[in-house]
Amino acid sequence: MISPDEPQEPVMTTDDQIGQLLRLAGRRPMPDPGDMRRARAAAHAEWALIVQQRARKGRWRSLIGGAIAAAACAAAAWTWMRPPTPPVASSEVATIQRVTGTIIITSAHSESRPVRDAGVRLRAGDRIEVPDESRAAFVLTQGIEVRLDRGTAAVLEAADRLTLRRGTIYIDSGTGARGPGLRIETTLGDVRHLGTRFEVRLMDASLRVRVREGSVALERRGARWVGGPGEAMTLADGQAPVRQRIATAGTEWAWVTELAEPFALEGATVQSFLEWVRREEGSRWQIDDPALRSRANGIVLHGSIDGLTPQEALEAVLPAAGLTFRREGDRILISAAR
Repeated sequence: MISPDEPQEPVMTTDDQIGQLLRLAGRRPMPDPGDMRRARAAAHAEWALIVQQRARKGRWRSLIGGAIAAAACAAAAWTWMRPPTPPVASSEVATIQRVTGTIIITSAHSESRPVRDAGVRLRAGDRIEVPDESRAAFVLTQGIEVRLDRGTAAVLEAADRLTLRRGTIYIDSGTGARGPGLRIETTLGDVRHLGTRFEVRLMDASLRVRVREGSVALERRGARWVGGPGEAMTLADGQAPVRQRIATAGTEWAWVTELAEPFALEGATVQSFLEWVRREEGSRWQIDDPALRSRANGIVLHGSIDGLTPQEALEAVLPAAGLTFRREGDRILISAAR
């Protein structure tokens, strides 16, 4: 224990300790004045070099930026001043044959126009929209006829390829068709005709093909099924097609006959007229009496049946030729009028 009367050593602060150490170290020698001048000169030269390099980089950035801006302005001026490039015209691939009501044709350049009359040319890429109250038919350059039912939308991709978006189409390759045929593409499968007459109907979840004459190939993901006359194939996604027998004539084909190809009656024979009815209706005609058959084949017809359905034409033409008919199923039985 320290007595308050005993003398105490003074307490040294940090500053006092540092000062004592400096006094003990003594004076350090000063650097040579020449060395100091050389050091300052080297530092100044290095500083000047750095400033010069930075200035050079700044000038290059300005020049490059200016060049880019000038090029952009020139490109913009050329874009505005140059004449517009005309669109490449696509080739004509079909001609409208018949229209009931009004249909809408939209080109590949999204230009739409209403069509009410025959004779309109269709180009590759055209989209055909058939409203619910209308129907239409067109013939491809290779001679294949395509008929579109109410509520149908299709795109003419090329003269030999058509995309069915929705609805129902009927294909008639006829006797004068030429070329590679027609491929019909849908979201559920593709249909290729093999020289035939058939109907394709694309529904929400299925694709149905009804073959009236000839044969049809139905294709999907490498698989292929062929259907013959009087057969229907219904294809749902992920399943093999369901096949069933169908009639090739009757009310289910009535919409097709409404768009029947016009028949030139003037100068035609009864036989050629009956062949037209058979092709349009899917029916068969028959004359059992050999003498009547021989006489009928020599009868030349006159007049016009434009605008008449095959049934209406039968009712008008045969009585004028001294003939009558009756139906038995899909057969048209011809006899002499009494």
